[in-house]
Amino acid sequence: MVEPLRDFAQLQLHFVDHIQWRYAVIRPLVLFADATAAHRAEETHLHPETVRRLTRRFQQQGMLGLLPDQTEMVPPSRGRHVPAEVVAEVARLKALYDGFQYREWARIIHDKCHYRMDDKTVKKLWQHSPSPVQGELPVGASHRHGERAHARLHVLKL
Repeated sequence: MVEPLRDFAQLQLHFVDHIQWRYAVIRPLVLFADATAAHRAEETHLHPETVRRLTRRFQQQGMLGLLPDQTEMVPPSRGRHVPAEVVAEVARLKALYDGFQYREWARIIHDKCHYRMDDKTVKKLWQHSPSPVQGELPVGASHRHGERAHARLHVLKL
């Protein structure tokens, strides 16, 4: 049987990140429960409170509890990050006129901001952008124009 002190010392040579090291410190406490935190701290040359804290965090949060405290957990996102300029433009366009289809909005945004995105992304941005608080535009309501195409053209010019 390998002596625990030597065993931990040999393991340290093979760790590739700090989380592995932290798990190796608490592993006997979590799996076998026959050792104490003070005993394990002596074996690993750590303070007993450090071993207790790591054990407690592991029991409460699993492997995420072994991450360093300053690590920020960011949920994974699909696709690219949309620039703030594009988000602001979507909000501005939403305040101007909402009669276009999402593909048309995508073309307008590409022409205005030089940022290419598909209609599904525009739809998400459109739905998550705040409702317009602006009053009626100088153009007036679109039903005042003889044809809808003229109202749309006027909005594009704005």
